[in-house]
Formats: sequence, C-alpha cells, structure tokens
Amino acid sequence: MTIIDCRGTGLERGRAHGESARAQVLTAIDRWAQATLASNPSAVSIEQYAQGMLSSTGLLNTATRQLPDLVDEVRGIAEGAGLPFEVIAAYNFMDEQWWFDLPTPPPWEPGCSVLGHTTGQRTVLAQHMDLPAFMDGSQVVLRLAANDQPEALVLSAAGLIGLTGVNRAGVGVCVNTLLMLCHQPNGLPVAFALRHALAQHTAEAADQALKAVNHASGQHYLVGDRHGLYSQECSAAGCAVGPRVGTGTVHHTNHPLHSHDINPHGLALLESVGRVANSEARLACLGDNLSVAAEASAVMALLSRTDVPLAIKPGAKTRTQTFGSVVYELAGQARASFCLGQPSTQPWQPVQFLS
Repeated sequence: MTIIDCRGTGLERGRAHGESARAQVLTAIDRWAQATLASNPSAVSIEQYAQGMLSSTGLLNTATRQLPDLVDEVRGIAEGAGLPFEVIAAYNFMDEQWWFDLPTPPPWEPGCSVLGHTTGQRTVLAQHMDLPAFMDGSQVVLRLAANDQPEALVLSAAGLIGLTGVNRAGVGVCVNTLLMLCHQPNGLPVAFALRHALAQHTAEAADQALKAVNHASGQHYLVGDRHGLYSQECSAAGCAVGPRVGTGTVHHTNHPLHSHDINPHGLALLESVGRVANSEARLACLGDNLSVAAEASAVMALLSRTDVPLAIKPGAKTRTQTFGSVVYELAGQARASFCLGQPSTQPWQPVQFLS
C-alpha cells in the first residue's frame, strides 16, 4: 500500500505528493492520455486537450476563487512530478471530463456503491470506488495535514487530490457519480467539493458546505459522523436532499433517487450501455444486505464477495473496475480501512492518522 504523507500549505502538500509518487503519477497520466486521446481524435496531445478543457469551462476559475489552497495543491503535484499544471488540473477534473466528453460515447462507464449505517452514537460508512480500468495500479492513500483543518485519510489515485475520505474529527464522505444529472461548466469540480467537505469538523457542517456551492457535476454525497448521515444528490440545479438519518441505513449507487434534474442525453447513453440496469442491480443487492451494515468487519466481507453484483471487474462489456474500497468507523476515535484494488484478491488494511 502506497501511503503519501502531505503536510503544510497547498503547495507543500502537493509537492510532497508529486515527488513521493512521481513514477506512479507519470504512469497514470500516460495511461489517461492514451485513453483520452483515443476517444478524442481531434486532440493532437494531452496538453492541447487539457488546455481546451480549461479554456472552454470555468472549472479552474471557480476552484481558484473558492478553494485556492486546493488549486495550489494541484500546482504542487504538477511541480513535484515535473508535469504541466494544466495537465494535472484537467486530470483532477475527472467527473467533469465524463460530461465534457459526452458528445461521443466515453471509453468507460462510471460506477460506485455506497452504504452507511448509524445508531446516532456510532456510524459505519463504506463504499466501492469504481473507476476506468486503466487507472488500476495508481491507487494511493493520502495522509493529509493541512493548516487549520482536521487531518484526513483519503483514497486517491496518484496525481489526484482525492476520491473519498475521512478526517480526524470523525467526518467521512463517500460519493457516487450521477452522470445523468445536469452539469454546470462554471461549477465547483467534485474532487474540490469532496476535500472542502473533509475540511469540516462535523457532518452537519460538511453537509452545509456542500449545499452552499454550485456543483459542476451530478454527484451523490453521503456524509456521516458518529451522530448521523446526510445524503444529497447535487447537480446544476442544486442539491436534492434526502432525509437526515439519525438512526438507520442509507445505500446508493449511480442513478438518482431524489433529483429530477436529468440530462436526457446522458441518461440515454448510460441506459444504452447497461449502466443504469447495473446501478439498479447493485442498489438492490445493497438493500438485500442491510443487516450487515452496522459492523465494519461484516461490511468488508460483503464488499469482498464475488457472488454478489457489487465489485466490478473489467470485461468485454465494461472497461470499469473496482479501483478500491473503504470502510470508515466513526465513533469516539475515527478509524479507516482501505483495500487498494479488487477486494476479492487484495487485503483490507487499517491506516492510522499522522499523529
């Protein structure tokens, strides 16, 4: 397991990331470039593609205006890895690339399965993170100590500022892409919204922080602490909020349960490649196994099973796979376990905070 310790200012954290994982970042960007250019034949280089994405959207401007420290972190990753800032910035707009490229079918199909259970005094929050198969091998855990923020443990890919995480204050955030919801080219990208939520000291504050921003992409956020769970589906129209759960269980996959802000083209494309049906099957599977949601070990066992349709393996019909999985235990002392890769073959490992 690659654990990268990132401390200090945004630039300092990013440089530590880029320097420590330089080989992984270079390989990850090369694979991303090959996949991106294969589906965008008009782009002659990944630099040209990245510059086009940044110049034709307001994503970077919004992130710079609202969360400049995180943009500095991206800049530091680029400096540490020796790559152009524009390329690393565009790479960090992963969910946004999926809708940016929508006029042509994407070379992958997004996924993710999320499960949370709370008693009002203790919460278990877990998910499979399903990503393009070419990203396999870039899995890292970021151990972040930013100025004036709780320390955080974040599942990520080398070169990205984060995918899902938990902080020392006991706030966990899990996510599901909702590509069929309407997007906003001038909104805040998902990775930045995630890290913004993880900078908060309570789940309620993280929930309010997510409600207060304009979102670039359709995304479900399940935020929890020991006292409960907050579920919201965010899109260009704002956040469709599910009920706060003080005791009970929440589960979610990759189709909306509350939002009606639908992009017809995105929905039709996802239906045509079977991703909505796959999402519905995974949601039903989670619903059939809610009895295990209260115990971290039982959730790990569920996520590791091969006889249920949760973990995704690449094959002839999909180029997506389970990139990694997480289980967060949110009680007196937050604890996190990570599986980097397919949970049926890779071990679950606990990761401690920096101090």
